[in-house]
Amino acid sequence: MKAYFNTRAVSNYTTIILSGLFTLQSFAAVSQSEWQLNKNQEGIRVYTKDEKGSEFKAFKAIITINASIDKVINRLKNANEYKEWYGYTKTSILLKRDNNVQYNYVETLFPWPFRNRDMVYRMLINTHDSGVVRIDLKGISDYIPERKGIVRMSKAEGSILLQPLEKRITEVTYVFHSEPGSNIPAWLANSSVAELPFKTLTGLRKILREEINFSGQ
Repeated sequence: MKAYFNTRAVSNYTTIILSGLFTLQSFAAVSQSEWQLNKNQEGIRVYTKDEKGSEFKAFKAIITINASIDKVINRLKNANEYKEWYGYTKTSILLKRDNNVQYNYVETLFPWPFRNRDMVYRMLINTHDSGVVRIDLKGISDYIPERKGIVRMSKAEGSILLQPLEKRITEVTYVFHSEPGSNIPAWLANSSVAELPFKTLTGLRKILREEINFSGQ
């Protein structure tokens, strides 16, 4: 009877310890994946977080724009003009479009002494019954041959969520993570990760405002 009691007590104790360790590990995992506010300026909030299995941080940027979802989508689909407003873009070309899917080539400027990066992005547009539109972005690194003097990024993936708030007012949530490849130091990329989405959403708001003012709508 005594031996049975001790064995059961040890078993219960082990269960408690393992449960506690599991809880701590789960808490640590959640803590590591939480978004941290990095920049809050001019009506744009940019959050960053550590990405599992990567040295490079992901970002999430949110802005409210005085434009309809249709106008935002039309601007996002016009890949040939990304260089006019999308942050640090040198070249942008629409390669292919088929219904709600298109493929865009984008060359991104990098500061000296690093070479520019490029990627072909598959852009998939999904419209939900609620009126919310989700645009999934995925880098397809082997879609076209690599270009001389430019580094092909090894990974790029994210999404743009468009949510109607009121008539002609849209909330844009831009989430993205990439692996720039080659010799970019992670600490350098992470120190300025918020600048790309901030510059991009600032540019998107500006060009939509100019478009609306020009058309009078």
